[in-house]
Amino acid sequence: MIAVGAFAHEPSEMDVKYSAISGKLTITVYHKVNSITVHYINLIEVFLNRQGKELEDRLIISQEFFSQPIRNEQRAQYLVNDLYPGDKLKIVAYCNLFGKIEKTLTVSEDNWQEISEP
Repeated sequence: MIAVGAFAHEPSEMDVKYSAISGKLTITVYHKVNSITVHYINLIEVFLNRQGKELEDRLIISQEFFSQPIRNEQRAQYLVNDLYPGDKLKIVAYCNLFGKIEKTLTVSEDNWQEISEP
């Protein structure tokens, strides 16, 4: 257990994109690992707070993973419709061994512009 802990680390960065036109929420969690089946992002959760005014964020997506297909990142894509300017999405990604990363995206008028895919 000590050896695993020495190599465990939390995700380093997260990129989140949302297009209100398509409803596509694209998440890339950067998490470099040596073994994609031993150390990986095992859970992504997405919470919604309408207009950022609700007392609690509401869980709208929860997806478990059992490996990380790419050694340096975990990708996920979801369809999230009917979001409006001021709505807040909080995305949390968890490492199966240690740590998590969290990012909040506030929906704005810019999200009604088409996003070009890399």
